[in-house]
Amino acid sequence: MSEQCAPSDAASPAVHVADSEEREPLLSPDEQQHEQQHASPQAEEAPVLSSNVPTIAKRLTPLLGLCLGGACLLLGVYILYIILHIPGIVYVIRSSEPKLTSAALIDTADDSVVFSAKVRFPHWKRGPASVPFLNVTLFHDSDMVGWTCAKDFEISGPTTDLELYQVFNIVDQHAMVRLVSATVDSRYITVDTRTVVDLSGIGRFLPKVGVRSKVDMAVPLPSLTENYTIHAVSGPSVDKEKGGVTTMASVRVSIPVKNVSANIDTVHFDVSYHGIKIATARIGPINVRTGGIVEVPAAINVREISSRSHESALEDIVRSIASGKGIDLKVSGTSAADYSTAPMWLRQALHRTSVVVSTGLLSMPAGDLPSFDDMIKDIVVDRFYAYWSAENDFNPWIGVSGQAIVQLPNPSGADMAVDIESFVPHIQLLDDNKQVFATVDAPTIPFVVKQVAPLKFMAACDFDRIGLNVVQDREEQFTYMMQRTLVDRHLVVGVNGTLDVVLATSIGKLRIDALPFYTHVDRKFDSECAGKHCKPSSIDADTARTPSALSTSKGGPKPGRVPELIVSRMHITNTTKDLIVIEIDIDINNPFNYGAYITDLAMNVDYKDLRIAKVGIKELAMDQGAHKVTIYVDFYNYPEDPRQRMLFLQASMGKNMTIGISGFPNCTSIAPLEASLREFSQKIDIDFSKLKGGSSDKIVSEFPKVLREIVFHLFNIAVEATVVNPVSGADIWLQSIEAVGYYKGDIPLGTLDYDLTVNSPRQGSFKSNGLLLPFNQAITTPRLPIVANDTTIGWDVLRRAIGGTLDVDVFTNVQVLVGNAQFNVTAMGKNAPVKIRL
Repeated sequence: MSEQCAPSDAASPAVHVADSEEREPLLSPDEQQHEQQHASPQAEEAPVLSSNVPTIAKRLTPLLGLCLGGACLLLGVYILYIILHIPGIVYVIRSSEPKLTSAALIDTADDSVVFSAKVRFPHWKRGPASVPFLNVTLFHDSDMVGWTCAKDFEISGPTTDLELYQVFNIVDQHAMVRLVSATVDSRYITVDTRTVVDLSGIGRFLPKVGVRSKVDMAVPLPSLTENYTIHAVSGPSVDKEKGGVTTMASVRVSIPVKNVSANIDTVHFDVSYHGIKIATARIGPINVRTGGIVEVPAAINVREISSRSHESALEDIVRSIASGKGIDLKVSGTSAADYSTAPMWLRQALHRTSVVVSTGLLSMPAGDLPSFDDMIKDIVVDRFYAYWSAENDFNPWIGVSGQAIVQLPNPSGADMAVDIESFVPHIQLLDDNKQVFATVDAPTIPFVVKQVAPLKFMAACDFDRIGLNVVQDREEQFTYMMQRTLVDRHLVVGVNGTLDVVLATSIGKLRIDALPFYTHVDRKFDSECAGKHCKPSSIDADTARTPSALSTSKGGPKPGRVPELIVSRMHITNTTKDLIVIEIDIDINNPFNYGAYITDLAMNVDYKDLRIAKVGIKELAMDQGAHKVTIYVDFYNYPEDPRQRMLFLQASMGKNMTIGISGFPNCTSIAPLEASLREFSQKIDIDFSKLKGGSSDKIVSEFPKVLREIVFHLFNIAVEATVVNPVSGADIWLQSIEAVGYYKGDIPLGTLDYDLTVNSPRQGSFKSNGLLLPFNQAITTPRLPIVANDTTIGWDVLRRAIGGTLDVDVFTNVQVLVGNAQFNVTAMGKNAPVKIRL
């Protein structure tokens, strides 16, 4: 059967069958009655009398009656034929609901949409049936949108796909625009369909049937928070054509609709916030694959700031995101005249519609970002000063100036200008319960951040005093933070506050006031800490230097320079059998612009679990230049403990040693620091060889010289030494000496064993204390006999050195009386210059 495709309202007359659930006849009963009333207009004419009818007419009357009866019989038979097929018609209508197995969008134009589809009739239980003609007309809000028709197809069975290649003809573009707009706005498709189907394939003489139905279903949307990957990201970069900055990427999305493919032209959108257009987006062309995978090329252009309201919109967006609040962006199609790749009805529909996209849908999976420490490349400190006094024990402050280089990862080749002209933080410190216990002063001189390369910034600050102010009645929380930091080496604190920022970017200048931020700092300074004791720290001359990265600082250190320390005075104030109290003045020449002030501080010093000293200061005020610092030392004496001798021996040999420093109650008058340090304990490795003078890279450039000269008399086989006592405040007596001399470490030269308390003059009725060493006077010992080694090599070495100097390694054990304390000092002198005389 050949039919002309057209909208169902224009099709030839047909019998219309209504579905009991959602279909209705095309003509209502009233309409049918109206047609019957107008079908026989001759019923109103006057009757014809039989006397006026000719004879032939009377003879034709039976014939006409027979014809009319035959026609009625035929009509009745036809009606009976239709009635007998009504179950089949109803079955066809009910079981012909198709199931879409796959579809493909082939082309879109202003007046048509070309598509192909495979459909299946899973409820079809009859045998194969042919359908000569099918017409479907689509209505939206009673307006005809368009129609499509199919001819001469066959329904084979419930498992056989019917392949269709169709053209949907758009009749009213305005109706099509309204349909697409409403669908996008509501995520629902609501349309009426009017279907005309030719049933002659089921029964040869069956008429066409018209069916009305309503489609109302939700449009499934892909989840933008999962099942997608972003790749081929480029930018953001300055867009020289459109202005602003543009970022391009490709997004691979897994959509919930399977077995549907399509090629969709490029579409353009405006992105607005509170009515302010902030960006434009270009999406497409889009290739939808049958497996539900969509490859979406996208480009977003952030417009240049054009007005104060535009700047306020961006400021509000940044502030909301920083505070963790959601934002709603309005996305709508751009003006239809802005581009011409998509059909006019699609452009107009997208322009009329708008979709609100929240930050929940915009959330992207975060990649592996480097730590903050890894992003900081160089730090240059021009000046640093720390102040903490007992009068302001809960309000210390620091002052710092300098710069740092921050390098952010740039895998996408971003190239846009971002400078921070002003950066002023307002910071609060929070405890474990997120309660504020301290505030940090806002700097009076803003920080400045300059971009020196794409995503590489130089942050700089001028010297400014920044104080810490502990909130009243929250001192305990501050003290607890100090204790955990110093004792457990574990810094845990919440940092809350706001930032006042002025940005100069490629899209214009943006000022953001009171930008909220919060971060939780949880950092262990030494992963091997356990309890109150941690892995020893290593301290040598290198730790006193600032890293080489600081060498560019104007007021900072230069390579190889360290603060110069000179021990200028050692004065004993008290001695007992077990204790020597001594004051040590150190002249410090600080070449750097670093300094500090602290009221007082004292620490215990241990060696191999032996408490050897308590070291402290009463006031430390240090800045660039020359300063004098007095150190107060309580030296504990253990004359019979070998650990004390080992301490002196290791120090004299320049070997590494590990000492412990620890706090104690009342170690400082600064209350929170005292509460923290009373349980503090730390092991430290010290290299004494790098504390000795003699080169520019030593910390202590000058020690008081005790041993001035050693002379060996070859003829007498005796040695005499000239010494100077640099310590004042108490009598110091040299009582006995035991020594062994080696040449080049392994050639023995001789031994010395002399008791000065026996061989010195008696002092009245008392035994001599030995050789008195007055303060700051050169004293020469008597000639002390040497037991020379009888090896030929040793004598040959001595004879060849007569009149000259021989470098000798001397291992000594000296007994010294300091006031009332007797010390046994074991030392190893390396390469001691010994004059050889006859």
